Amino acid sequence: MTKLRATFITMFREPLAAWLSSSIVGRAHQRGILQSQVLSILESVSFNHHAVDDTPYGGGPGELMKIDVIAPLVESALALNGERSRKNKRVLLMDPAGALFNHNHAKRLAQYEELIFVCGRYEGIDARIYHFVDEAISIGDYVLSCGDLAAMAIFDATSRLIEGVLGNSQSSVLESHLAGRLESSQYTRPPVYRSYLVPEVLQNGNHQAIMKARLQESIYKTHALRPDLIDSYPLTDDERAALIAARQQSYPWDKTP
Repeated sequence: MTKLRATFITMFREPLAAWLSSSIVGRAHQRGILQSQVLSILESVSFNHHAVDDTPYGGGPGELMKIDVIAPLVESALALNGERSRKNKRVLLMDPAGALFNHNHAKRLAQYEELIFVCGRYEGIDARIYHFVDEAISIGDYVLSCGDLAAMAIFDATSRLIEGVLGNSQSSVLESHLAGRLESSQYTRPPVYRSYLVPEVLQNGNHQAIMKARLQESIYKTHALRPDLIDSYPLTDDERAALIAARQQSYPWDKTP
């Protein structure tokens, strides 16, 4: 029944283990849709911190994680489920210099049977790690204290696309960033809160009008907040008309003077 398996190679087991057992990801594990395991780098060297990292050749600040510690763990992770074809596994290095992760990456990764996340710490990992991974991925133009946070973000975004992980099969279809457009605003009860109203069009039961209103806001929101997506996915003629109509409306996220 398992549809996606993940292995995390990381310094400390506890933070990832706690996250993997909680919320949507945790429930998917309980139902057997997802499976995961955490390989602790520190445990692999008998909790000897001094065996994990060393000073870089040529000088420089900080210390690098050693290739002779990390590479064997990657090989162990690949061998853990040996019955699975290597082509159905993907080894991912969490790296601020990697390709910037987006929804298309998540769709691609969701096609694999097994993902292996290599999570660095300190000043990173000896560059020879690239010989042992399939690709490097970043979640943004900034540096984190460890790769665990990036791995969690990537696994969460990817697992949501696996059938059965979300309670409503339409949830992932309607979310932000699909087809290069941001999702329109969502509301729930009460209909009035401190004079702030739920848009009337969402309450009248006219599904055609609701779809039209949501499309208009989606186009306007993308145009205003993420113009880079418009550059990648140019507006159609219908979307241009929707953008003009949406500019006449008021939205809670729109802080334009």
